[in-house]
Amino acid sequence: MVGAWSHPTTPPRTGDPASDLLRARAALLAPPPGARRLGPAALRAALVDLHDLWLATRSASLGLGPGTALVAIGSLGRRDLAPWSGLDLLLVHDGAGPAADRIADALAAHLAEADLGPGPAVRTVGEAVEASLADLRVALGLLEVRLVAGDPEPAGRLAAAARRAWRAGAADRAADLVDLTRTRWDRAGDVAHRLEPDLRDGRGGLRDVALLDALAVAGTPTPAPGVRAARSTLLDLRTDLHRRAGRARDVLRVDDARELATGDAPFAGRHDVVRAYSGAARTVVHAVETALRVLRPARRGAAPARRVPADGVVERAGEVTLALRARVARDPVLVLRLAAAAARTGLPMAPAALRRLADAAPELREPWPEEARRELLTLLGARDSLVDVVEALDRAGLWGRLLPEWGAVRDLPPADRRHVWTVGRHLLEVTRGASGAAARVPRPDLLLLGALVHGLGEGRGDDPGAVGATLAGHVGRRLGLPAPDVATLAAVVRHQRLLPRTARRDDPEDPATVRRVLDALDDDPVLLEILAVLAEVDAVGTGPGVWTPWLSGLVGDLVARCRAALGASTTVSGP
Repeated sequence: MVGAWSHPTTPPRTGDPASDLLRARAALLAPPPGARRLGPAALRAALVDLHDLWLATRSASLGLGPGTALVAIGSLGRRDLAPWSGLDLLLVHDGAGPAADRIADALAAHLAEADLGPGPAVRTVGEAVEASLADLRVALGLLEVRLVAGDPEPAGRLAAAARRAWRAGAADRAADLVDLTRTRWDRAGDVAHRLEPDLRDGRGGLRDVALLDALAVAGTPTPAPGVRAARSTLLDLRTDLHRRAGRARDVLRVDDARELATGDAPFAGRHDVVRAYSGAARTVVHAVETALRVLRPARRGAAPARRVPADGVVERAGEVTLALRARVARDPVLVLRLAAAAARTGLPMAPAALRRLADAAPELREPWPEEARRELLTLLGARDSLVDVVEALDRAGLWGRLLPEWGAVRDLPPADRRHVWTVGRHLLEVTRGASGAAARVPRPDLLLLGALVHGLGEGRGDDPGAVGATLAGHVGRRLGLPAPDVATLAAVVRHQRLLPRTARRDDPEDPATVRRVLDALDDDPVLLEILAVLAEVDAVGTGPGVWTPWLSGLVGDLVARCRAALGASTTVSGP
């Protein structure tokens, strides 16, 4: 049922219908000198028209008569065919099985000659709908049915029946749909924060845009206009990626982003490319998560669960939200209280509550009160919930109020190619790792804060450590930390690479090596322990294979010798 484009292995034969298609397609992808090069949207439209015409012509020549229709689903059905997208085709008939099978076999031969893969599946309307009831993927695909050739009547019946069946059973299939979606997300990863995102299957990618359309058929609110713009952005990037790669590839690699930034696409640089797909994916993810919550029906006969996890914050209908009498305009800590409650419970924050806070909540004054620091540390130590809560705050414009320095690193590509995340997401991943290792240091609060701010200097000059240390000092004073803690936080950022760099380059058995490390740290045992854990969680948060047993052993040996030189008797375990 699915065919993938591939390069023809032999020159096309003149006069052959397949060769005519291949030549026309090649001219669209690489126009001759002097011809206009189509933009991504125009190229997709031209490819759809070309293949529709070719399929209709082939079908007519095979005698596709009354009661039989060739329909497209997938990207051809949606009219968003990328240069090397697969073709999903279905031959639907009213019971004339042998004739339909004969036509499908002949079409399969034509498709093979054109390197378009296997032929269409053959189904009656009833068989197709029955298959959709057994397989969610089939159900979602049939919502995209579009007539290409033949009798409109069976195609129309199929489209209507598939939509009726989906609407009738969508709520009961919500849990399975969530599982299917999250399994795909786990496999493909995030689009918004990855340096090499999967634009089709990733969380916030094009499959999620199609999912939103399916959820709208089931009765959830129609996707907002921002989702349509996000769809266009992702489609345009995927189209140009296919065109440049010359094959079907949906993972946008670092070098691809550089080429897109230097080509004729409307991007000023690689950072601009990352910002484009990151912003689009954030919009899509927010819409999908909201729609999935709407789809799940409330339990009949049961009042919504309600408890008070914090002052001014309640839990209602599976969300953490604001109490009706919350003093939004007079309580600057309320946003952190809501975020910490969401982190503790693992429940999402209600979008209406975030909008209310964004509109009316006052900003925290410097220095922050102790309660605000406590709630922030609760959030940073949440581990599993941290990323989702911060992302929701950031989308609402609230995280940038708490940490104004975030805007410079949110979608910033790192200089080190070993990184798999943008700088902003890397900081959250390292903080998440630090929350799991907080018991190993005498000051868990400074470890968490250090993990959050350790990369704020990236992209700001030749010495990101020094710039980052200055910014960390600003953050520490804003949070109301005591002066010695501000100094420690700045030192964490300044010396974040000291231990792994020294362990790799110098001999840890040499007392002079140990002395140089301790001199840099002013013989501070607390700073040493924080840096030892940060070295590990920073490497783990960078990407697979960065924190190796070899590096762990080197750093561990160096730290042990530094402890011994300090004469520290501590039960804190090393990395």
